[in-house]
Amino acid sequence: MSSKIHTPAESTRQTVRRARAVNSEGKALVKPGIDPALLADARDGTVFSAVLTDATKNLVISIEAWPSLEEIPAGFFDVLEIYHVSASGVSTCLSSEEYTGADVGKFPLSIVIAKDKVESWVDGPQLFSYKVKPWNGSAPTESEVLSLIFDRMPSYGNSTPVALPALGYDVVDGNINNVSVELPDYDTHAVGDKVYVYWLNHVPEDPSMISPVASDVIDVLPKTLKVPADEIKAVGDGGVYVLYALVDKAGNISRLSLPMAVGVAVGPLPSGLQDPVVPLAADGLIDQEDAWAGVVVEVPSFDNWKSTDWVQVRWGAVGLGWREIGSAPKFPLEFVVLPRQLWDQYGATSTGNVETNVSYELRRGAVPQGGKDIDVDVNLEVIGPTDPGTDPGWPDPVNPKLSLAEVFGRSSGALNTLLPEDEKQDAVLKVTIDAAFKEGDIVSFYWDDKHVVEIDYTLAAKDLGAEINVDVPWAYIEARNNGSVPVCYVVERPGVPNRPKSPSTIVNVEAIVLRPDAPAFLGGNTSANPPEGWLTCGALYDDENPSSLDPAIRVLIKGLGDYGLKAGDQLTMHWYAVHNFSGEERIDDTVLDEVIDLTEADLAELVWRVQPYDEYILPIYNYHATIHYGRGRVYYSFSLDGKTVNSELAEQVVSMHDAAGSCPLRP
Repeated sequence: MSSKIHTPAESTRQTVRRARAVNSEGKALVKPGIDPALLADARDGTVFSAVLTDATKNLVISIEAWPSLEEIPAGFFDVLEIYHVSASGVSTCLSSEEYTGADVGKFPLSIVIAKDKVESWVDGPQLFSYKVKPWNGSAPTESEVLSLIFDRMPSYGNSTPVALPALGYDVVDGNINNVSVELPDYDTHAVGDKVYVYWLNHVPEDPSMISPVASDVIDVLPKTLKVPADEIKAVGDGGVYVLYALVDKAGNISRLSLPMAVGVAVGPLPSGLQDPVVPLAADGLIDQEDAWAGVVVEVPSFDNWKSTDWVQVRWGAVGLGWREIGSAPKFPLEFVVLPRQLWDQYGATSTGNVETNVSYELRRGAVPQGGKDIDVDVNLEVIGPTDPGTDPGWPDPVNPKLSLAEVFGRSSGALNTLLPEDEKQDAVLKVTIDAAFKEGDIVSFYWDDKHVVEIDYTLAAKDLGAEINVDVPWAYIEARNNGSVPVCYVVERPGVPNRPKSPSTIVNVEAIVLRPDAPAFLGGNTSANPPEGWLTCGALYDDENPSSLDPAIRVLIKGLGDYGLKAGDQLTMHWYAVHNFSGEERIDDTVLDEVIDLTEADLAELVWRVQPYDEYILPIYNYHATIHYGRGRVYYSFSLDGKTVNSELAEQVVSMHDAAGSCPLRP
């Protein structure tokens, strides 16, 4: 028995130490700790999935100082070993560290579990504990176990949740305040699951960019959720899609569900629809030339339209595509029918008129709003060598497979050129008729844009695949004048509206020679003094406008400016006479060619005088001993575009004598 005398305080301390020793005997160390903020459910230890999957977040446990840590003698140490047991039952020592009594201030320790280890552990229960190996070699002391649950798998796993059941009705003003969706049962439902519902006019690629219109804890299944009317109105009309996502208590978010389509049409609905209009069918038929011009279907205006309404036109069975009306529509709305669509609906084996239904349909969002339709006759029957199904140029009436017409000058024989020697003569036109035409087809020829009616040609059996010849009347050539003239032909078949047209041949026409009007003689005999028009002695003087050049035969020329002449240009007058009332015996002494420099006044009207009298007129009288008369001829010429242009010729009887002899001249 100790004889040492203890103070009361020391006695108390010994008593406490003995009590501690008794209490700690055989007890486990306290379990590792964890921040409650990391737990989705502190009751069962479920860890937020983000802690496990987010690279910026860490799983951290804590270790409290064990009771004997501060009692370790100097120079000795305890060993702390931290253990993990995975859901598969594999135990792993995560770390082993030495600690002395001087380390008490470091506690509680924060132990960050390596991310690669966390990622390697499968979902399920995860057990964390530690052991302390005392400095004195005693058996290790184990801690209690921290039990956690890892859950990184969302509802439906990697699959897409099924779509919500269909509403079974379109959403309109009458039911917009009572729209609900129903979440169906699913196998992985657990306490704490939530649902988020989305009401969208598109299926999003990035769910993080959208906001739900309804959400709730899933307490029962099936689960009904109401969609607020304001949210429906905010999205507006459309083919609307309703989707949902499930979130479990660990924070795992499922994929967006498959969409459930809903038709939404809010506001006053369209009314007053009118029949579609096909302007080119106003004559009762759509034919090949209409297809070439461009067939359009018009949708007239109607009441209560909205910019977000959609319209589609159908030509027969083919839809031309849905089109939004837009914020500033121009009624009637126009829809173009492509030639290929026209042909496909007509049918490659069809002939004659085919009745074709033309319609339009209207929808608001995805909700049909009715439509209108009419029937039109279409005739795209093909004649000649063409296949609309493969020919890229169809429906162009000009068929490049048709032979070109060839035009020859009647006198010159020049190909596709009419020369001056061909003047006033019909041209020769030749063309090889394609064998694809039929007996009874009619070939019509066009000189420029004028139908040469006189030479329409009805094909006989012998003409098919052979060359035919026709004559183009001079009147058509003259009416078109000189220049580059397109010449083509069309072929028509009685009862068929479609007429293939050949490519044009360009004919260079130079056969029309410019012939200005003939000049006019002045001072001839009048009806009161026949023979009318003859030039006799009275014609030698102009008493109203006397001239120092008289006596002379006066000649009037008008409108020179009409031929392109201008002041400063030169005009040559030509005069000669022939003997007697008939015949071509020229009186050489009468020949006169005089060049005139034109003035501005001359371009409108010019009077030229044949003089001196004794040199160019009197020789008519003197030419023969008894026949003292003849015929005077006058014309003029000028240069235009490098060519000489001669006027028409004026001729009149010249009888310059009286009963006694040649005309008496005034002093």
